[in-house]
Amino acid sequence: MKLALRMPGTARQMPFPDYCRWCRENGFDGVDVGPMTPEIRQAVDAAGLEIGTSDLMTFGGLFGTDQEAEQAVAQSVQLIDAAVNLGVPRLFTVFVPPDPARGRAANFARLKETFGPVVAHLERRGARLAVEGWPGGAPHYGALAVTPETVRALLEAFPSPAIGLNYDPSHLIRIGVDYLRFLREFGERVVHCHGKDTTFDSEALYLHGNLGPTFGQAKAFGEDWWRYTIPGEGLADWAKICAQLDALGYDGFISVELEDFRYHRTWKAESEGLIRARRHLALYA
Repeated sequence: MKLALRMPGTARQMPFPDYCRWCRENGFDGVDVGPMTPEIRQAVDAAGLEIGTSDLMTFGGLFGTDQEAEQAVAQSVQLIDAAVNLGVPRLFTVFVPPDPARGRAANFARLKETFGPVVAHLERRGARLAVEGWPGGAPHYGALAVTPETVRALLEAFPSPAIGLNYDPSHLIRIGVDYLRFLREFGERVVHCHGKDTTFDSEALYLHGNLGPTFGQAKAFGEDWWRYTIPGEGLADWAKICAQLDALGYDGFISVELEDFRYHRTWKAESEGLIRARRHLALYA
């Protein structure tokens, strides 16, 4: 296994080649990137890094009209081609319908009608999609392929090996799903991992339950009673996670996704969080 990272907020203010050099100098093996361009490929190669995933965030239209779905498919094909042509066969996405109020079942039914051409093109190009189970925003939590129920539905509807998962235990812990059992069931489909964790605040949970604060504002990256944190400072057992991944023969990336209010808003704070996260993951990966 190798360690990578998704670009945090303030890093976007520096030149991308400088960011890549910082990653290499601080022990990371790779970076996750947005849509692929020759400039990204050049900067990553110059720093001696690899690319974990390239973002494919074009699926909103798949839940819309036929015309919107056709446009989304065309955009997806272009980005898949751009990634594969530049040597990146893994693409990252989240299924977040633009209208979560329709309900997950209705949105999933529409996805079944429109997603097939994207799957077919992934297969043609030898690419794989890493679907992340971010639950989506309150109050609907409308994202798809989040829980075991909906992941099973996705893989039943689209059994292609091109459809894989981005394993992120922080989301599973947050919603009460056994993250190790999830890995046992779906581990063969994991093509990428995020290094992120979750912790709960018992005092906040006592004060306002899981409804969130009435008179205050929750800290960034959470709802006060829960929040995301860097690996090693939350509830995930990374020794067990890495042992299970190793047993599966997983040789891809664990990519630090920095969403922790304690390491936020400045590059000094974010870089400290990234280094701490990498140090913990390196004990096991």
